[in-house]
Amino acid sequence: MPRKTVAIRGLDTELYTEVFSMAKKDGKNVADLVNKALDQYINNDGPEAVAFMTGGTLSNSAEFILAIDDDGEISLSKDDIKEIAIEMGPFAIESNGSLIFEKDVDKNALAQISRIQVKSGTVKVPKTAYAQFLIKCKIQGKLDKY
Repeated sequence: MPRKTVAIRGLDTELYTEVFSMAKKDGKNVADLVNKALDQYINNDGPEAVAFMTGGTLSNSAEFILAIDDDGEISLSKDDIKEIAIEMGPFAIESNGSLIFEKDVDKNALAQISRIQVKSGTVKVPKTAYAQFLIKCKIQGKLDKY
């Protein structure tokens, strides 16, 4: 198939740059990764089957769960989330303790987290991303915005 340049309007350039860097480290190119993701999307009937890249292979579910237990307390920044995702792939968070998302956490960083379950305890989130947290969270404890 002949190569053709395709422009994608609305593509997040920060996300593209991150994928480009990761692909280069793995000896791959972005076109191959996008082609695989699009093929996976088509062959698994749509959005419910969107595949995540983990270590260069496709995975349909989070394999790593970051758990915060009873008296535990943790603070996560945008860079922390990206670093965990690079090492472990998309991950889930389950909290029984205290979890604070720093003010720099945005929609792109949250895309690396497959789900957040607040079993008990308190999760503090920045006001600017509160709506995205409501969408991602299963809340049995307290979700607090600051």
